[in-house]
Amino acid sequence: MFAYGTSKRSATVPGPTIEAVYGVDTYVTWRNHLPLHHILPWDPTISPAIPKHGGIPTVVHLHGGIHEPTSDGNADSWFTAGFKETGSKWTKKTTHYVNKQQPGNMWYHDHAAGLTRVNLLAGLLGSYILRHSSVESPLRLPTGREFDRPLVIFDRSFRKDGSIYMNATGNNPTIHPQWQPEYFGDAIIVNGKAWPRLTVRRRKYRFRITNASNARFFRFFFSNGLDFIVVGSDSAYLAKPVSTKSVLLAPSEIVDVLVDFSKSTSKTAILANNAPYPYPSGDPVTEENSKVMKFIINYKSEVDTSIIPKKLIEYPPAHVSTSTRTRYIAMFEYVSSIDEPTHLYINGLPYNAPVTETPKIGTSEVFITKISLFTNRIVQIFNAYNNEGVGSDKLNRG
Repeated sequence: MFAYGTSKRSATVPGPTIEAVYGVDTYVTWRNHLPLHHILPWDPTISPAIPKHGGIPTVVHLHGGIHEPTSDGNADSWFTAGFKETGSKWTKKTTHYVNKQQPGNMWYHDHAAGLTRVNLLAGLLGSYILRHSSVESPLRLPTGREFDRPLVIFDRSFRKDGSIYMNATGNNPTIHPQWQPEYFGDAIIVNGKAWPRLTVRRRKYRFRITNASNARFFRFFFSNGLDFIVVGSDSAYLAKPVSTKSVLLAPSEIVDVLVDFSKSTSKTAILANNAPYPYPSGDPVTEENSKVMKFIINYKSEVDTSIIPKKLIEYPPAHVSTSTRTRYIAMFEYVSSIDEPTHLYINGLPYNAPVTETPKIGTSEVFITKISLFTNRIVQIFNAYNNEGVGSDKLNRG
């Protein structure tokens, strides 16, 4: 596997959780110690980063972060071991995260052009938490390493020797010999372990759950009927907690939940999944991918000073009436003669086309996006984007 860490001995999958503080700059020098050859098959026909002198390119993107473009992990900002070769957008060795956005959850991962998929499958991903004590402490949510835990969840398949398995034959072998649009693994991995177990106390816990899968959706629920109290989504809090029996999480999404194990009437609880794959009309879950992890609940009751607040954090709403412009974005996935996807264009343009959308900082815009997938399913998403670094509001989804 590939892994992030400060040394070969300490590297882990997922990588170390980076905890940042609002207003305190974080500087990271990401160094490439990957081997000369990849451990997984990759397809040279999908415009990957290919260095002239060998080695595996990588670059790190902080997913959900708001920071300078040169620290964003552009797909063409890749570099090889020792920075011997770099991509066309590479500028500097040390990235700078300013940490001046709302507190919440992000994750960092490889972003090299054409190699993101295989580099993530190999293990290059980790959690990033931004804290803001003056904003969050009054909420009195569960805190501390034991009661506030990131859970990075993904699926993988393995060979008998424990190495990662990935099919090396593409869906369109005459066009893309090895590339496949989706990867689904047999085993569900949580924080680097397959189907783990965790002993918990009869009190409230906070779980920051990241879906780091390539294509698998998860619809989480507890086998004993426990509720999820959702307090955050991706890199922001909700305005108030929402109680639900299940949570649907798409790839790259993060949900921030509280679970009160004092409400359990059983000694154990299975965090389970019942989302078809591909979602929403694919195969039903199996015995292997329907189970995520097991919680063993301590029988003793105890004092719990954390609470479920009535209100969380309310952000300034995005108003269509104050938007300066409406943009229409069409994403279309093209298919081959055998009805398998080959490539995706935005407004008829490929990734490396000149930039056409240039919103200005300090303005609000409405993006009307139409997405046409090879399954002939059309999704319309109407977004109002506030370009002041405070995120975006979804106005409607149909």
